[in-house]
Amino acid sequence: MTIIQRTIVVLIGTQLAASAVILFIFDLNSYNHFSGSFSWLHFLKQLAGSFSFYLFLTGLFFLLIGICAPSRKKKRISVHGKENSLK
Repeated sequence: MTIIQRTIVVLIGTQLAASAVILFIFDLNSYNHFSGSFSWLHFLKQLAGSFSFYLFLTGLFFLLIGICAPSRKKKRISVHGKENSLK
């Protein structure tokens, strides 16, 4: 990948992960936290199959691809003939 492609993929992954976090916050705000029935474990179990969870995983996947993908090496073009090159 070129540096421009990597930057675009990382920015896409960051945007997807950030929008998923905002959806997590909206889901969390829908609960009544002052009642005794709120449980973090129940909230996370309910969140595991939702759209925001898969959106967050997609964002992390794009971040992983953008950060860990090997960059393409440019081929060097020799300006000298083979007789003048170092061996």
